[in-house]
Amino acid sequence: MRNMLRCRRGSAAFATVVALVPLIGMMALGGEAGSWYVTKQRAQGAADAAAYAGALRLACDNAPQPGVTCNNTQTVDYRGKQVAAQNSFCNSGDTSYPGATCAVSLPQGVSKSVQIASLTSWNGTAGTFVQATVSQQQPAYLAQVLNLSTVNIVATAVAQVDSLAKPPCVLALKDAVTFQGSPTVSSATCGISSDSAGSNAIGFVGNSGIQVNAPSYTVGGCSQTGGTQCTGVLTYQQPIPDPLSGVGAAIANLKASDFPGGTAGQCASLQSYESGFCYNAGNQTLNGTLNGTYYFMSGNIKITSSSTTLTSGILGATLIIFGSATLTINGGPLIQLTAVKNPAGPPALSSVSSKMTDLLIYDGEAYSKQGVNITGNSSSYFNGTVYVPNAPVTYGGNSSSSAPTTGCYQVIAYAVNFQGDTTLDNSKCKSDSAATPTVQTVRLVQ
Repeated sequence: MRNMLRCRRGSAAFATVVALVPLIGMMALGGEAGSWYVTKQRAQGAADAAAYAGALRLACDNAPQPGVTCNNTQTVDYRGKQVAAQNSFCNSGDTSYPGATCAVSLPQGVSKSVQIASLTSWNGTAGTFVQATVSQQQPAYLAQVLNLSTVNIVATAVAQVDSLAKPPCVLALKDAVTFQGSPTVSSATCGISSDSAGSNAIGFVGNSGIQVNAPSYTVGGCSQTGGTQCTGVLTYQQPIPDPLSGVGAAIANLKASDFPGGTAGQCASLQSYESGFCYNAGNQTLNGTLNGTYYFMSGNIKITSSSTTLTSGILGATLIIFGSATLTINGGPLIQLTAVKNPAGPPALSSVSSKMTDLLIYDGEAYSKQGVNITGNSSSYFNGTVYVPNAPVTYGGNSSSSAPTTGCYQVIAYAVNFQGDTTLDNSKCKSDSAATPTVQTVRLVQ
């Protein structure tokens, strides 16, 4: 017996067992904490998705984009909770959302909560925000040794609905915005944008002295030859929708029979036409003063020679070139045109008439490499929206000191090439409620 008491065999194993007890407890507690982390990540993912979905719904209410269909039959709260439910987080008994993956019943002591709130400011910044708070409360097990009976895991996300600070007044719908020679494009109210995804979507090539002080945006990149012109260009942004796409589609569908009297409704004299609108077929040479809205369905519409002076009268002038008609401007004519504020047209355009505010020139010409030339001499200006959705435009205008200082100078075209100094200002477009290129962005800020 005495020898047995003095025997030390197995003492290390006993000490090891004693030491393992708290070690295993700590490992088990760490495993429980790890499960909390996993739940936290799942809750954060649900909160992010819910806030983003709610903000998309709110953006739909604020200013739906042209060509974008919004399903606004449900509230912001509903859309946020629906997406949270699709990520397995629902309020108690609220599991009927389409696509929901929430359990009908939860384990004893477990509860989940989803809250969606629309905010007019966040973190001291005014704006439009949607906040989603997702939580899961569950019993603590081993953590009870730390006096924790329950654990509440909370995740919060905030999404912001934002618009471009200064919406562009130049939008290239397909190809690049480029500059020929050394023009200066200046604007304090609007920028230049391109929906091209190319590396040279905005290209300052050929002259290091080109200067643009307008805030600019592009889906693709910006290229330059010397200088620092690309410094002020925000690259790899989201596309900006065509605000006049509906107008282009409606005009493209016009027929001669849509006009009163068909071809018999031609204007007797382009220069003396004073109200409403008129329809023309065949070749036309424009000169003198225009008043009203002119629709040209066929023939070559010409503004030519340095001796030509084309101005708009008290009503303004709007030129609609569609069908097989083409517009040709050459020879350096003096062109000083201001758009009709609310262009008139046949009943077939009634659904888009509100979007035609301040439309100056629409040219539906099919794509061609030479495109459409909208320019005149150094005293010319084009006060209104120039819309050429299917062909590139070479644009040179609005450089004259006689141009209205506050106007609606917009160019929306397949591609845009600036030639000559140009001053841009869309203040009147906005005050007249004319369609302008803009886009709302939805992004997570927390």
